[in-house]
Amino acid sequence: MADEEGAVATQEEASTPELEAAPGHEALLHHGAEHSHPSPVKYVGIAILLALITALEVALYYIHMPSALLVAFLMVLAFLKFTMVAAFFMHLKFDSPMLRRVFMTGIILAGVVYTVALLTLRVLV
Repeated sequence: MADEEGAVATQEEASTPELEAAPGHEALLHHGAEHSHPSPVKYVGIAILLALITALEVALYYIHMPSALLVAFLMVLAFLKFTMVAAFFMHLKFDSPMLRRVFMTGIILAGVVYTVALLTLRVLV
């Protein structure tokens, strides 16, 4: 009996206020329902969609259009494919919203850098 009371007292002492997380800084917990992954059928469907987008990119190359328009179309399609791969195959869609925001900030920054570089090289003019 004394051992049980001592164990309870030790557990109570271990959870002192200075060891607890501050409000708004709780640990991120993964729950089964929130972290369910798509079925294999969904992955195959996404792979087929990515293959169709790639076929569209190849077809656009053979259509005669101004090079600025071609590059713009190809950049949009590349962005679309990249986000789909990151969301599903890299499981970003199932991660915490903070990680998605960090990732989206990076891809937007990369898009801006590519656009500035293409404008500087007079590819998009």
